[in-house]
Amino acid sequence: MPNYACKLVDRSGTLTERSIAAKSMGELYQIIDRSGERLISAKKPGLNLSLDMDINQLLGREVKAKALVPKDLSMFTRQLEMLLNTGIPMLDALNALEEAAVSENLRKVVGTLKSRVTQGAQLSVALGEQSKVFSNFYVKMVAAGEASGTLPQILAQIRDFTERDMEQRAKVKKALRYPMFVVGALFIAGYVQVAFVLPKMAKTLFSGMGELPLPTRIMLGVSDFASQYGLMFFVAMGALITLIKYYVATDGGAYNFDLLKLNIPKFGSMVRSSVTARFSQMLNVLVSSGVQVVDALSIAGETVDNKVFEKSLAKAKKDVLQGTQLSVALQSDYMPAMATSLISIGEKTGALSEMLDGVAQYFTSDMEDKMEGVMGAMEPVLTLVITGFVAIFVLAVFLPMIENMTNMM
Repeated sequence: MPNYACKLVDRSGTLTERSIAAKSMGELYQIIDRSGERLISAKKPGLNLSLDMDINQLLGREVKAKALVPKDLSMFTRQLEMLLNTGIPMLDALNALEEAAVSENLRKVVGTLKSRVTQGAQLSVALGEQSKVFSNFYVKMVAAGEASGTLPQILAQIRDFTERDMEQRAKVKKALRYPMFVVGALFIAGYVQVAFVLPKMAKTLFSGMGELPLPTRIMLGVSDFASQYGLMFFVAMGALITLIKYYVATDGGAYNFDLLKLNIPKFGSMVRSSVTARFSQMLNVLVSSGVQVVDALSIAGETVDNKVFEKSLAKAKKDVLQGTQLSVALQSDYMPAMATSLISIGEKTGALSEMLDGVAQYFTSDMEDKMEGVMGAMEPVLTLVITGFVAIFVLAVFLPMIENMTNMM
């Protein structure tokens, strides 16, 4: 069993050096963790390791943590809040969370946090170093909680925000699932009918007939096109979708796409309400936690998920820095007047946090009402489209037969 020459910092902050026997760096880390000390460096013959690096690198594990899914992030926040509320030290709480992690990615994330906290970093600093995992909103909130000594309460606010955001997004996905399924099924069914079924029926039913009716000629023309160029059509559609995705991934493309969403009739109003609710809720959580309004605007702009609003909030931040009231700075073509009016009242009465919460609740409800309206309007449209397709197909098939029977009579 090798002996490691270790430099340590004990609980009183005193730097010490001693030799520790351990089978591996992993076991060495566990021994020191149990003693309550902090490992600075460890050496053995042929090996020179410093904990200026991540402990996972010392153990030979390359950690490339991916972004946590919202469910894992919410669970991590809830569990950390619960453990800290019981008075458990941060390092012990992170150790427990690492052992209880339900996914390998979450275990890597918590392991990295634990190693950085062991080195003496604050949790907010450790979170900020994993920018692909934790948003600036999350980091700033935790930093505010550390500064005020109310980290468990701040984590509760983060958890509430995360869960409400997850619930809102789930409602939107659920509402869109049915029409997307119907459109997809209709497209596949239509392609199969036109490309495969109709050509076979045409050879049997329409052979020997004279000039066919217009609906039948149209359907047969579409059928010939689908049979001959169907593969090319799908390749072209795939290329077009890829180009659109590439364009939307650029800054200009993302801005124009978000602008388009805001200007689509009915749908744009729903998006505006959704973004306003998310922004107001986030701003409320940040401001009530002690984050400065200017910083809160910057963080909200980064995480509001709409480039048009992000640009508007960047301008609002500059205006606030120049002394403009928040409610005035937020006024724009796409920020609802109701929101800025309520925020103005909150500024005048000293109840900004309460008003922001009210704005978030109002526009969340408004978004849900508009979403139901949009879905309600789509159902009859989809029904008409399906009915129209069936009617055209039936006419194309049976109209020549009816005309042929009439001529024979």
